[in-house]
Amino acid sequence: MATEIKEALTVVHDNITIEYIEADNVFRFELRGRERKAESLTQAKEWIDKPAPVKKPTKKFERFQVVFSGGYMGYHKRSRSVVTVTSVAEDRYHHDKNNPSAAWVLKAGGERSKESVTHLYPIHPTNTARWGEYDRLISEKERIEKEAEHVLKSIQILDLKPYLLEEESVPARD
Repeated sequence: MATEIKEALTVVHDNITIEYIEADNVFRFELRGRERKAESLTQAKEWIDKPAPVKKPTKKFERFQVVFSGGYMGYHKRSRSVVTVTSVAEDRYHHDKNNPSAAWVLKAGGERSKESVTHLYPIHPTNTARWGEYDRLISEKERIEKEAEHVLKSIQILDLKPYLLEEESVPARD
């Protein structure tokens, strides 16, 4: 049985060793800590000559708390809660990258959800005072509705018995 010895073609470009792998028909080299495979020597040299991508500095998002209210639960104080905004999100209905209209929030129970800004309210003295006024008005509305219901129940309803003829009277049920 004859043993076949294959020589690998190696080229050094810009202090990087490029090795031709005949079995795979690729040029293999290591660039910026990762193994790369190019289809041609020219392509490998282009990748090596291309400057390293510059990572944009990212601004760390500072979490903050807001009042969550509205939607299906309404605005009553029983359904309001303080949640933590964890990041900005895109709203599928109001897509505008310059003015985001949704945020990812973390609720008290650990549940994470995407909420519209129409249900998120900053916590500051003015809003706190306005929520107090809203709650006072809702309490007054509920009191007035109960009073109106009481008045409505005290209004006499129509009794049709006097308008029936003797033969039309409805037999009593036993």
